[in-house]
Amino acid sequence: MTSSGTHSATLSGTSSGTHPGTPSVTPSATPKVAATLIRLRWALTFASLRHSPQRIIAAVVSLVFAVCLVAAAAIVSLRFGGDAMPASTRASDLLNTSVVLGGAVAMLGVLLFQLMYVGQASAMDPLKFKLFGIDDGKLTRGLFAAGMCGLPAVCGMLALLAFAPIYRGTSAAMTVVAILSAPVAIAVLLAMSKALISLFSVLADSRRTRSWLYILSMPLCFFVFQLPNILMSSGVGEVTYAKYAVVAAWTPFGAAFQLPFDAGRGQWGLLVLRLMIIAVTCWVCYRACLWCLRRERTVGGRTGAVQMRHGIGIFARVPDSVSGAISARLATYLRRDPRQLVMYAAPVLVLVAMMLQLGDMRYAVWFAVATGGLMLAAIEGNGVAYDGLGFTLEALSGVRGIDDRRGRVRVHVVIILAYLTLLSVVCVAVNDAWKPGAGLEMSVMFWALSVGLGLCAIGVAEVISPVFMYPIAPADRPFSTPQGRAASQALIPMIHIVASMVMLLPTALAAAALGAADVGGAGLPLGVACAALVNGVGVLVLGTWLGGIALDERQLKVLEHLRDFASLQ
Repeated sequence: MTSSGTHSATLSGTSSGTHPGTPSVTPSATPKVAATLIRLRWALTFASLRHSPQRIIAAVVSLVFAVCLVAAAAIVSLRFGGDAMPASTRASDLLNTSVVLGGAVAMLGVLLFQLMYVGQASAMDPLKFKLFGIDDGKLTRGLFAAGMCGLPAVCGMLALLAFAPIYRGTSAAMTVVAILSAPVAIAVLLAMSKALISLFSVLADSRRTRSWLYILSMPLCFFVFQLPNILMSSGVGEVTYAKYAVVAAWTPFGAAFQLPFDAGRGQWGLLVLRLMIIAVTCWVCYRACLWCLRRERTVGGRTGAVQMRHGIGIFARVPDSVSGAISARLATYLRRDPRQLVMYAAPVLVLVAMMLQLGDMRYAVWFAVATGGLMLAAIEGNGVAYDGLGFTLEALSGVRGIDDRRGRVRVHVVIILAYLTLLSVVCVAVNDAWKPGAGLEMSVMFWALSVGLGLCAIGVAEVISPVFMYPIAPADRPFSTPQGRAASQALIPMIHIVASMVMLLPTALAAAALGAADVGGAGLPLGVACAALVNGVGVLVLGTWLGGIALDERQLKVLEHLRDFASLQ
């Protein structure tokens, strides 16, 4: 990489023979290290945009989202901050509870989201700088400074600053402290994030352990994001929320958000104590990052145990053809790839969330089935990238694109049919709709619609996966992220979802026609079910055919993209 190479002289300090982890950068060079790492971060960001129009579009969409977030915070603060809210009043206490609990839950959610979805940027991985002879402390502090100057941190800081005027109706001290606490909140969040990812990456030093941690992180992340919804639907009173806020304010997650309220009430001793909690948290995270960096350099990861297998495994259960071999390879990858396995838990988590809601769950539980097809087909939208450079052998073997698409479709169709059928049986049991007239016809319609949408999603995925590709984390390091991945991963799946839903339009037209023809009773839901299945199969066949053509035409371009993705890891 040219960017890192041009900065190697600046980063390397003195002797190149210095043992990693020992001081080799002069004290006066410490600010230069941080400044160089900040420039390197942005140089890599802009370099990743020069050669990919998709990343440019994704970056623009991310920038628009960031601007909307800051604008929303400003609008809320200007709209609700004009009223006088003296300290120790009900309005002030309600604002205190809302800000502290909301900030604590948001911070915890961002941590888990960072761990599961974003990870540590591979281009700025501390281990990438081990040959430069930089002292571990200076490197860790420099990377932290680079993170504080990154777009996500700047966006979060601007959002908190835009939210600060909401305190103008209380006192000037609260507004000033709120402005000063904005970078403090972002700093403690970034410190905990880097320490958490470093600890998970080092302590889970076998691929199996790291895979299980990655898979288990999604249910925990989903629970955190659903926690506000669960609490609001559980009938918890305002007094109970206030008690939760008091507890959260003495944790690193909510301490920074409590600082303005301590200042407004003149409780400067409590403010100092919370600042000490934040300082200790940052110091512990800093020491944890240092320990992880030194341990990784001296110990490294251990290799997994060698497993002896008899026979040819899944290859014996597929058709003896080229597409059958592709199916067996894909099924083998799916069984061992935590990045893809984690998506299979999503429909079950949505079902659990719907069942935890109060009120009539007769049709709400079917939301998990309705969206299950999209969730299960989401990974196939970037399926070629998940194959990685293993696709090179397929290209050298002269495999036709249509055989590749057929092999992949076979596996995903079986998974979707089995998964959604079992999920539908659970929904029928929850609604006790086993008999005709008691909701069985509607249950069949919901199942058929979900399967039809899932088949449409697979058909669309077979077309866009060779065309719209984005880098993914390596399977042995699922907590990392290649440069330029986050923005693309937010935009391209959205294209996949919208296109899949549009492909189900004939089913909507058929349902409208049946309704206009006054088809009543069981005929309407069963007719819609048949239309959805035919619609899904048609889109699947068409997408498989077009995907094969697209893969044949873009095979060399796909290989070029895969080599670029591998270089980012």
